[in-house]
Amino acid sequence: MGLRARLLANLFFTLALLLGGMQVLLLHWLWVVVLGYEAPPWPLAIGAALALVALNAVLHAPLRRARRAGGSAGVVARAYMSVGVVTLLLGLTVSTLWFLAIPAVLALEVLGIPPELRDGWLRASGNAILAVAAGMIFWGATWGQRRVDETHVRLPLEGLDPRLTGLRIVQLSDLHIGNQMEGARLDQIVARVNAQGPDLIALTGDLFDFDPAHLDEGARSLGALRARYGVLAVLGNHDTYTGSELVAEALARHAPMVRLLRGEVVALPVGAPLHVAGIDDPGRLWTDRNLQVPELEALGPQLPEDGPTILLVHRPDVVRQAARLGFSLVLSGHTHGGQIALPGFAARVNLARVVSNYPSGLFREGSTYLYVNRGAGVAGPAIRIAAGREVTTIELVPA
Repeated sequence: MGLRARLLANLFFTLALLLGGMQVLLLHWLWVVVLGYEAPPWPLAIGAALALVALNAVLHAPLRRARRAGGSAGVVARAYMSVGVVTLLLGLTVSTLWFLAIPAVLALEVLGIPPELRDGWLRASGNAILAVAAGMIFWGATWGQRRVDETHVRLPLEGLDPRLTGLRIVQLSDLHIGNQMEGARLDQIVARVNAQGPDLIALTGDLFDFDPAHLDEGARSLGALRARYGVLAVLGNHDTYTGSELVAEALARHAPMVRLLRGEVVALPVGAPLHVAGIDDPGRLWTDRNLQVPELEALGPQLPEDGPTILLVHRPDVVRQAARLGFSLVLSGHTHGGQIALPGFAARVNLARVVSNYPSGLFREGSTYLYVNRGAGVAGPAIRIAAGREVTTIELVPA
């Protein structure tokens, strides 16, 4: 296993270690640049960084367990994670500013700018950039994470019977029920989906987050979903953390119209050949870009030849395997579009690029289309910058 794979396999531990350094960077910036005091000795700064790294490393495991356990301990763990994410983002901004400061100082010296004026300019511009970054984070934690985008995609599907022209599939993904997605907020999302007038609703995993205490209430809300030809769903990696069988049982009790596809292919009752397949998420290696799923391989021989087959699967990086097996369309989620992206460059610069080759939107592998939904919930902190929540309506037409 290479260095990148090792770091991603232990992503949260890696971030916990990085957090200590970012905390020291922010304190240094506040002390020296904002307040104008003399920089502390480097041995003190390095010692503080090592101490904070050690503290975060010690806290990492119990806080992850607390987050999965839910309850008041889960609230504390989510608060720690939220503060950590904000610190990492601001620390990344400060790191970039320090990196840019060196060529800026050299350029101003060449131009003959006096040191006092130069330092004043650098301090003012650096603080302004940091203030903009802080403002973006605040926006992402308030209005940005509340926005729900309704995306409409018209998709030409090879082999689609002309009688099915205009069939509408509404995709909903990554609700993460239990992580600030419950009650009225969840009911509003369900109402948005129903308002699209779907022929079929596709739920592509991570319906629940970690805490089984939210299963019954969440499943009851999902029970209000309505579509002409039904609601089909698959489980994501967070559903496996909650307990795959617990999720399946809750849906069976409170949302019997939601059919879980767990390694099967079904024919839709639409008056012409159209099929949908689905598999459980393996629940492990959630950052694997070259995922090969044995359960998906087993579906290959079952694909009907009289019409296209749509695959519901949580992780988009199985699309190459799905294309080889002959699926016409893959609907997935998992990435959240990164939740945090660079405004104006969101498709290319986003956190999803760390874990997937397919951050969000429409892709094509050979003759197979892939649509990656950004999700209607959040994983970890409730923050979204240039990667809003999403409900997708896909209108099928013959190719």
